[in-house]
Amino acid sequence: MTAAIPELSGSFYAGVDLAKKEDFSVVAVLRKDEDALRLIHLNVFPQRTEYADVINYLKALSERLKTIHRILVDQTGAGEAAVEQAKKAVPNIEGIVLTVPRKQKILEYVKLMMREKRVLFPYELDFLQELNAERFELTKSGQIQFSHPHGTHDDRFWAFTLAVFATKTTPTLKIRCSVSGRRKAKPRRKT
Repeated sequence: MTAAIPELSGSFYAGVDLAKKEDFSVVAVLRKDEDALRLIHLNVFPQRTEYADVINYLKALSERLKTIHRILVDQTGAGEAAVEQAKKAVPNIEGIVLTVPRKQKILEYVKLMMREKRVLFPYELDFLQELNAERFELTKSGQIQFSHPHGTHDDRFWAFTLAVFATKTTPTLKIRCSVSGRRKAKPRRKT
């Protein structure tokens, strides 16, 4: 897929895997087409791309597509500071720390969506290789460990899975009472 920002209409969701030195920062965008999620954009930045450049790209992408409902950004390596900076420039960004239990939850959802044939993506060799290279094993302590073979990357994989997971939750209303006793509806996200 090319890095050109598409001009499309619809409901979009994005996943971002930030990296700085050895890995690549990647932005994956899905469009929700009725019951299917279609990968319509995948941008892999060169290694050592500054976070500010990725954030500027996300801002341009958000302005172009207009209806990106949710952007999940892996803040595990980048840290909270990079995600907070992104939130100032781009609406609908949420940071997510990829702990082992959270990775399991994300991958269970992606597996379900793929099993139901609700995720569509083009044939793009590097992307498909990353999808097939991700490994997991049960350690002696009973934890699941995720990895990829030496010399490969999983940046496209995690950006894609975050984009799919971004579609899982929708805003719900949470009722809270104000000091005057009146109820106020406040949108919140449920995971």
